[in-house]
Amino acid sequence: MNKSLSALTLGLLLAFATTSAQAKDEGFYMGASLGSATIEQDGADPDLGDFDFDENDFAWKIFGGYQFSGLLAIEGGYVDLGSPSDSGTKIDPYGLDLFAVAGIPLGPVRIFGKLGGIYWDSDIDIGDTSSSDDGFDAAGGVGLEFELGSFALRGEVEYLDVLDGTWMYTLGATITF
Repeated sequence: MNKSLSALTLGLLLAFATTSAQAKDEGFYMGASLGSATIEQDGADPDLGDFDFDENDFAWKIFGGYQFSGLLAIEGGYVDLGSPSDSGTKIDPYGLDLFAVAGIPLGPVRIFGKLGGIYWDSDIDIGDTSSSDDGFDAAGGVGLEFELGSFALRGEVEYLDVLDGTWMYTLGATITF
């Protein structure tokens, strides 16, 4: 009896997993997210002097991509990491990112991870002195998406290697065409 119940449970789980893998709509998608970014920057700049910065601010992003299957997508977008300031120091970073996204659909919920890079630019103001920095660095994240057909709500956490490190926490929505 116990073996039959275990086999039935395993069979139902496999059936659920294979049908849920098809749950995510395939095709092009667009989305937007709002949240917060925490930016860290320590440094000694010839123009700016020594400084230590660890602040957060409102952040947002718009993005788009192509969903190949419920398991794999490619995604890129524009990220505005806000303009946090502290004691006369202001940092204003933004960037363009590109990710490979892998997901595991579990019914209407999909857990995903993303790995890629970001081209970023940042203006740093300390008092009356300004400096600019840019670069292309690694980026990654994890998230959870609740899918309702072509529409989805998503929450995610991303690490962007912008300046000495930036964490972005967002809630957003996507629509698949």
